[in-house]
Amino acid sequence: MRGSPADRLICLILLLMLVPAAAWGATVTRTLSTAEPGAGEVFEVSLSIEGITLGGVVETLPVGYSFVGTNHADDRILARDGQVAFALINETLITYQVRAPSSGSGDITGIWEDFLGESNGTIPASHLAVDGIEREEENTPQERPTQEAAPPFALLTAIVALIIARRGGGQR
Repeated sequence: MRGSPADRLICLILLLMLVPAAAWGATVTRTLSTAEPGAGEVFEVSLSIEGITLGGVVETLPVGYSFVGTNHADDRILARDGQVAFALINETLITYQVRAPSSGSGDITGIWEDFLGESNGTIPASHLAVDGIEREEENTPQERPTQEAAPPFALLTAIVALIIARRGGGQR
């Protein structure tokens, strides 16, 4: 039994919509200007973003490392308690700067969320060691301040809400 031409057209349209979505997954990769910064040195972190039209990235810095600045729009970042969140709207590259402590090692970790593609994932960890010296005590998990942190996706949602509010979201 053959379907009507309208049914075949609908199936073809659905197929064309679903195949690209399945074939093109979002990816975020991190590159460091150095993995062994000097004590107090500012170094650059680059995030290459593919396949995310609207979403966000949250980066978590090792204890002692601090966020310095970024090329990303000020109204689309939030830096707090060792985490930096970036709201993404058609970005393909974000760079930001980090200051190393006087000593210490650890990993920069990250997560991403694609709001339109309804997907999320992690960014592989990038290891850092000031002057290349590993510190045993820094490699064990350390607690941040006892303040209960919001889940990363709540942070991304808050950033998107701020963007919409600043642009007059929905005003006619």
